[in-house]
Amino acid sequence: MQFGILGVLEVLVANRRLPIRSANQQILLALLLCHCGTVARSGLLIDSLWPDDNGDRAKSRLRLQLHRLRRTLEAAVEITHESGGYILHVSPGSVDAWEFEQLVRRGRQALKAGQVTKGAYLLRTGLGKWRGPALSGLEDIPFLQRQAARLDEERMAALSDRIDADLRLNRPDDLIGELFALVREYPLRERLRGQLMLALYQSGRQAEALKVYRDGWHILSNDLGLEPSPELRRLEAAILTSDSSLTLTWHTRGHHTHTNRHEHGKYCLHCSRWHR
Repeated sequence: MQFGILGVLEVLVANRRLPIRSANQQILLALLLCHCGTVARSGLLIDSLWPDDNGDRAKSRLRLQLHRLRRTLEAAVEITHESGGYILHVSPGSVDAWEFEQLVRRGRQALKAGQVTKGAYLLRTGLGKWRGPALSGLEDIPFLQRQAARLDEERMAALSDRIDADLRLNRPDDLIGELFALVREYPLRERLRGQLMLALYQSGRQAEALKVYRDGWHILSNDLGLEPSPELRRLEAAILTSDSSLTLTWHTRGHHTHTNRHEHGKYCLHCSRWHR
């Protein structure tokens, strides 16, 4: 049995989607999955399901919903009562969010070790686990809303890391369309804006790269009364002066890698330095 929370709540049994039609069962299952392997407090479960009812009647209603959820899941997983709450006994690997986080962790380790192609592949595979906004349709539950926001932030960080890896692999032309769409959707995320500037510059589009900076400056100044970050200002200055470090490859800088002779070093906006 596989569980998905990176999108609409999903349960798969032998690649067959198991419908969870009851709204209360969807909320309850999502709460238990977010506590995968740990106790979900009864108080949290009750407050999430019936915020205006926390007496003995609510405890009975919770036990009834848990019984119905076990039946819906066809008794394929165990839900037990322990120390003031309930545990859903499933393997972490059966939950897509756990798989995503593990792939991202391994991808970052590969990048740190200089294995850029492998790191980009692992990050891309992890991001492929997403089917839409996390816990979509359950945002009205405060605890699930916080979990969804945390997961979405992890997705954006992983996405930026994957784009950095692709830039290090000399793929700026392949990234420009994706980055334009991301910057339109997230105009205040400076790391994405800087990546777009870098991709445009490395594709021979210096004037467009500088326009992307000016557009970001106007948004920050007019909407928030702020200036771009020091990292973004340094990148703009490097583009203005056609700094050779923005286009120089790792090999032409006199360095070599024994793992993949075709991987190149690239300037990284995230930490304003070169990476292998």
